[in-house]
Amino acid sequence: MKRMMLSVLLLLILSACNNNQFDKETWLTEPEKRNSMVYSLKNKYELIGMTETEIIDLLGEPAQKVNEPSLQYVYYMGRAGYGVDDSLLRLNFNKDSEIESHEVTND
Repeated sequence: MKRMMLSVLLLLILSACNNNQFDKETWLTEPEKRNSMVYSLKNKYELIGMTETEIIDLLGEPAQKVNEPSLQYVYYMGRAGYGVDDSLLRLNFNKDSEIESHEVTND
């Protein structure tokens, strides 16, 4: 019985982990699940150097495009922390329209 309880507890802990594999269809259709896939996305794809077209093909249209001081795509990834802030993936492009940096922020 003790072993079974430990197994159930371990299963619950593992299921609570927030690192799902990146899935394009899920990314496109279920924005609230993006936060759990972003780590896998950054490991699976070399985002630095990707073009605007490649990013849109992979992630779809961003929630927001910022043009000043330079081009930035912002993707909504669901609620952060205690549900107060939004979790956002920010992709910063250089003058050649290639990603030069990226970050996840909670705003």
